[in-house]
Amino acid sequence: MSEQQHSTELLVIGTGVIAASIAYHAAEAGIGVIRLEQERSGETATQTAGAFRTYFPGQVHDSELVARSLADFRAFGSTPGADLGLAQTGMLVVAATAEEAAELEAEVPAQRDAGVELELLTAAQTASRNPWLDPSGIAAGIWCPQMIHLRADEVLRGYAEGARRHGVRTVTGARVTELDAASGHVATTAGEFTAEAVVIAEAQGSGDIAALAGLKLPLRDQFAELFRTDPVGDGGGAVTAPFTFHPAAGLKTMAMGPSFLVGLERFGDDPGLREVWHEEAAGEVARRYPRLRDVALHSAWTGTLEVTPSKSALIGRADGPNERILFATGFSGHELGQAPAAGRIVRDLHLGRHPGTDLTPFSLAHNGA
Repeated sequence: MSEQQHSTELLVIGTGVIAASIAYHAAEAGIGVIRLEQERSGETATQTAGAFRTYFPGQVHDSELVARSLADFRAFGSTPGADLGLAQTGMLVVAATAEEAAELEAEVPAQRDAGVELELLTAAQTASRNPWLDPSGIAAGIWCPQMIHLRADEVLRGYAEGARRHGVRTVTGARVTELDAASGHVATTAGEFTAEAVVIAEAQGSGDIAALAGLKLPLRDQFAELFRTDPVGDGGGAVTAPFTFHPAAGLKTMAMGPSFLVGLERFGDDPGLREVWHEEAAGEVARRYPRLRDVALHSAWTGTLEVTPSKSALIGRADGPNERILFATGFSGHELGQAPAAGRIVRDLHLGRHPGTDLTPFSLAHNGA
């Protein structure tokens, strides 16, 4: 690409499904878009699993983003134009104590208002949904049928091709070196750009890009890992068990062929975190799944997530001298399920329209900035 100045209405900086969704939805609305990709993105945890959940206990706002995205995914074949192979299974949430059960139950009306389908379960019903669980560690449960399995690669391809059809120009290998929010000028290793508005939606490194304009985004890198058990299915057959989440422990399990995929939602800055992560995941599995007590865990995916103090994404517009900057970043590994809604929200913010959801939980102020 030449070093001449390139102008556009909206400049989207980002590699991954969030940036792809923003570019597509903005261009579909008639906005001129150039998208800058620093490099091809690696797989996220949700891409590795090929699945995402709709229900986020304790975080109704996150549930709402996914619930708002489901209609987009179901219409994907006729909108961006890609066969996602979408299937819906179910998600089981386990409460270990009566107090935890009461907290989850109290939030059910708000979750339902956000579009989440939930069924309250007794301890016996919970144990019957996942026979691998230790019944003695169950006080109650909640069933959500909106656990989605799809082809993550087709989501990215569909958005990219749909954006191209609507006139989006994508520039790869474009590392941002300067960002002047006052003028909308962005210098990169692939050329110079000027835009009416700039969207920071990088899967990794959004904080560094924002800092070029003097904008502080409360993000930090967090190592994360998914584990896979040795085969445990009878006779090498597939395991039958729903995606199961233990909120108090942060433990997630999902049947994958003859094995379980295991994750642990723990965030910290301790040194040697990988070893700690593995030990705690193994300990939680042993406590809650007696038949897996002596089953080895093997790394299935490792990566770095950008996380925020609230553990929810940052979505919004900066103010003051940085009002040209919009941002959608820090999704903590939940990019895939929240991408359609995030793309529509950023589009609406740029157009000066109400996004149809309260963005307070995703704001800089809510995250201490």
